[in-house]
Amino acid sequence: MSCSCLTSSRFSALTRAYSAGSEPFGSAQLTEPLNLHAVRKKPQPQGKRTLIHNVFIYTADEANTTIANGWLLVHDKRIIALGGVSQLPLDYDVSIDGQGKLMLPGLINPHWHESFVAPNFESPDDSHLEPTPYSNGGDIQALGSMFGFISTVGDKLTLEEGLAIARWSMWTQLRSGTTALGDVGSANKADAMALAAIDLGMRLRVSRWGSDIMLEANKSTPTYIADTAAQTADWLALIETWNNHSSGLVGAMPSVMGAFGSSDKQLEALASIAQQYDVPYATHLAPLKHERLEVERVFGRSPIARFDDMGLLTNKLLAVHTAYASDEEYQRLITTGVNLCHSPAHYGMLGEATISETGQLGRFLRDGVWVSSSTDGDISFIGGMCEAMRGAHLGHNEAQNCNTACPPTLALKTATLFGAKALDWLSEIGSLEVGKQADFILVNNDDYRYKLSAHPLRTFIVTGSSHDVDSVMVAGDFVVKDGRSTRFDEDELYQDYLKAVAAARTRIGGPS
Repeated sequence: MSCSCLTSSRFSALTRAYSAGSEPFGSAQLTEPLNLHAVRKKPQPQGKRTLIHNVFIYTADEANTTIANGWLLVHDKRIIALGGVSQLPLDYDVSIDGQGKLMLPGLINPHWHESFVAPNFESPDDSHLEPTPYSNGGDIQALGSMFGFISTVGDKLTLEEGLAIARWSMWTQLRSGTTALGDVGSANKADAMALAAIDLGMRLRVSRWGSDIMLEANKSTPTYIADTAAQTADWLALIETWNNHSSGLVGAMPSVMGAFGSSDKQLEALASIAQQYDVPYATHLAPLKHERLEVERVFGRSPIARFDDMGLLTNKLLAVHTAYASDEEYQRLITTGVNLCHSPAHYGMLGEATISETGQLGRFLRDGVWVSSSTDGDISFIGGMCEAMRGAHLGHNEAQNCNTACPPTLALKTATLFGAKALDWLSEIGSLEVGKQADFILVNNDDYRYKLSAHPLRTFIVTGSSHDVDSVMVAGDFVVKDGRSTRFDEDELYQDYLKAVAAARTRIGGPS
């Protein structure tokens, strides 16, 4: 259950970094203003018909349409035509030779946590390693304490700091081909993240992490660790400010940490708000083996049953890491249309058996459920959606003992089409189809890895990396070209980030 992932394989780093009285970063302060506006370049003009040709297109539509020598025509923000070389259009204003590159839909990462304010204490020789609280079935008490702390971090950042941190963190996702992010609760301010998305030119479902209780060992009632009403008010402000934002890039997605981090009152509030505003909402649901016993001990119901009783099992719910459902709950999740998501490349980092122990996520895919892939979050860049697709393709094939469990075209859809549905943006993005917005990536495929391959998508997923992404278009605007942002200087983004975290870390406390 890599739910919060402010830490990955080093949970204790949080306590060491943020413990009261310790100042592992010295007394650095923000002594000079961040260069938050000077580096931004103007968005590229729209209104022209742009033809991108000589590309190998994987559309990720439901039919798995592939065009070996294809082209795509963009007008303003939308795809108006695509096809093969024999149908090449003549009516366009700008022509771009794709040089045979792979063209894939913009990658969609529906489950992510912005966590780059946290320090990194790992050592290059692995001497820091110890079992994480996610491993061995999960330490519910430790996780509850940590998640409650994470929900407070954003309040301790200034907007300027949060924006600088979010810009750098989100840039690592955009650079790796992610055009749409789903924030499932972050150690940052929602306003800062939304503004960063608009500045970078990428899409974001922004969140406010809800976590008002923790379950303590040998205690039959939950311990309240946050103000439920205050977190509910934050959800309302989030929706009123950012849902269906005029930029066309930002929407809202309130989230709760999970069944062992939310009181009945908080879940009731989430259900009411989601229904009133018709927004998607997210949680980590049935992600750990030990969770069921602890939740049933305190609430008398399983995690999934709690959400069901609250009316939260709907097609607006994004449920992450859902691998420990009973047989009855498994069918209930399918019947209610819950959007399932997993992070196949991250479980091994945390010592979780989410894919292999129960095999449920692979069985959901086998049963036709649209299970999306994601990266989860961490304190540094741990891979993008290319790596997540590799985890899905190889992990499910191995766990299901069949090479057809998650073939490359299905792995691609877990990172595109299925994620678009999970974020409630299916009508706009997720596949390369006429009428949808022009979100796509171009991937370099001209080296030795592809010479003998008849399946370039498989080669990219198995042997490629996020760094192979060459260009990124979002809503008809190239926001990355030749691996560089068209709006910012990457070095200046990074320097702003360093200044911001140096100041912020000196005042952020830690979990008790």
